[in-house]
Amino acid sequence: MHIAVIGTGIAGLTAAWLFNRAGHDVTLFEKQSSLGMASHGIEIPDVGVSQQCDVPSRMFNPLLWPNLSKLYDLVGVESTEVDPSKSFCAFSPTDEIDSKTVFKLNESFDLSLVPQLLLQPTSRKIVRDIGKMMSNAETDLVNFRNSKFNTVTNFKDYLVGNGYSDEFIYQFLYPALSSTVCTCSYQSLDRYPADILLSAMQMLIGVNPLRRTVHGTQHTANLLSHDVDKINFNATVANVRSSGNKACVEIQTGGVNSVHEFDHVIVATQANSAASFLPSEFQREKEILARFKYENVIVAVHNNEQWMPARKRDWSTFNFLSQSDRRAAMCSIWLNQFYPEWETPKPYFQTIMPLDAPHQETLIATAKLQRPTVVESTRDDIDQLLQLHSQPDRRVWFCGSYANPGIPLLESGVVSALRLGKQLGCELPDTCEI
Repeated sequence: MHIAVIGTGIAGLTAAWLFNRAGHDVTLFEKQSSLGMASHGIEIPDVGVSQQCDVPSRMFNPLLWPNLSKLYDLVGVESTEVDPSKSFCAFSPTDEIDSKTVFKLNESFDLSLVPQLLLQPTSRKIVRDIGKMMSNAETDLVNFRNSKFNTVTNFKDYLVGNGYSDEFIYQFLYPALSSTVCTCSYQSLDRYPADILLSAMQMLIGVNPLRRTVHGTQHTANLLSHDVDKINFNATVANVRSSGNKACVEIQTGGVNSVHEFDHVIVATQANSAASFLPSEFQREKEILARFKYENVIVAVHNNEQWMPARKRDWSTFNFLSQSDRRAAMCSIWLNQFYPEWETPKPYFQTIMPLDAPHQETLIATAKLQRPTVVESTRDDIDQLLQLHSQPDRRVWFCGSYANPGIPLLESGVVSALRLGKQLGCELPDTCEI
């Protein structure tokens, strides 16, 4: 078969790799001048190595992301462990409030704490509620699944209803989830289905290895697309349509439009992007895709030490700084510790969702990303999209991190692409499960 894949994020690259592996003729279309999965990466000149700095920093937990981990193994992506240390403190660029670190973790949500922090009332409340969540999560998940009305409360109502402290929620849990795992606003976290986040927390709690790729995301994207013969960059999709037993893609390149015919077209862009170029014949698909909402996420690479804990002895790999009004937090990654092979004494940081405007003299690069948000109705929207995929003689398909239940992570994009490949007759690798 001749397969078109629109978009070169993780879902598109996984689909292209899978169909190419199965012996099909694959053509990739990308609107940018490079593979989308690694499009925001930068080079930092004085770190002593030629490795690209990923933006955002790419990490994965093999327990949370099993299919991504297996895919990396299959294509030869090397990975290494990341120092998972974390600090939590108030954000105080003007030192108007006490910005002393209130909580530190040496492992991924494991209770290996700096001992003196246990003397603080705030830390004791956080430790108590971590234990409470560890004890109650499994039972609460069973209760959600066995609910008479099959309904799940949102995360905010769950936390408040079960008596979790504000210190646990706003000085630990929300900062960690908002600026890393879910990468969304506190308001979106409030609306998240509680069972999704509880399931994730079950796997996050404990000593779980956090990993990153050795050679960066650009190398990973290159490996996934290595055997794909036809990759069209700077190709803007103007239209996609079905025509009998074929599907057509109209591409605009350099102001010139061209139409390409395929047996199947896989749309692996964001849902909001896909909805923008589908014609009226896909009205039902457009309506469903439009219901997947996105939030803008800013990531800055910089040298601004004011976006780190005030005391250098508190600096960790991941540093969560919260607003005093409990409405937002940011995460500053200490890149020198994230990439220990960097040979420079100069500190570098990457901050996700900065709480104030960056100082231009310390700013190296910024990237504006979009992340899908999840609400209770998202499950139904995914189900409806998958039902459309079951239509006979279908030629246009959709995959992406938004199109798989759970937190929209790289793992979700991989699973979405694997599921679609299986539906179209590809044999999945033995190590992958969906």
